Formats: sequence, structure tokens, C-alpha cells
Amino acid sequence: MARNAVVAPDAPVGAGPYSPAIRAGEFLFLSGIGALHPKTHEILGTDVAAQTRHTMANIEAILRAGGATLDNVVKMDVYLQNPDDYEDFNRTYTGFFSEPYPARLTVGAGQVWDMLIKMDCVAYLGSD
Repeated sequence: MARNAVVAPDAPVGAGPYSPAIRAGEFLFLSGIGALHPKTHEILGTDVAAQTRHTMANIEAILRAGGATLDNVVKMDVYLQNPDDYEDFNRTYTGFFSEPYPARLTVGAGQVWDMLIKMDCVAYLGSD
């Protein structure tokens, strides 16, 4: 099976040995990403709602580069620095999707730097 890296010019690229996304067959797997500026890697936003919006913008950019949109997302994983931010995150997140919502995991987890949130997802690119 071919695996092809997907890099978006308007989304940050990680410093580690991983691709922002991998297309494998009819699926697009996005690596974990946060609210980083695409060029400077500065953390954008000081609260979880703002960081969620910036993170989703990065996710949308990577999906676009891989030929997908948020409508293709079937699974999201969400890692919150502080589990107490869940309600604020959820209110913001809901504005990006419509029913049926993607399957989702949301956990409290320590983050790199001062990021309040990090997300990854899987998108299905095939036809139904």
C-alpha cells in the first residue's frame, strides 16, 4: 500500500520525524497539531476557545492539501491541557461540524509548551 505525505503550505510542519498527514488508500491520517502559527510556530490564542479555532484552521489547511474538508472527518482525538476547559472547548468545536458528528476521544493530557489543546483526526476520502 502506498503512503504519501501531505504537507500544507498554510499550516505548520512539526520539528520531529513525522509528516503532518499521511494518505493511505482512501484515508487521510493527520498528526497531532495545535494552535501554532504556520511560519513562526508561535502559539496563537490565550484561552482554549481561541486555541481551538486556530487549531481547527490548521486542520482545515492540512485537510485541504490532502483533498478533504471537515465533512470528510470520521474521527477526532482531542487532548486538553486542562480537563476543566472541556465545556469551553466543546462550545467552540461544535461550530465546526454538523450532525452526524465525527467519532471523538477527548482526554486531559499534558501538552508541549503552553498549548492548551492539541488534536488529530482521520478523514475518509472514498465514496460511499
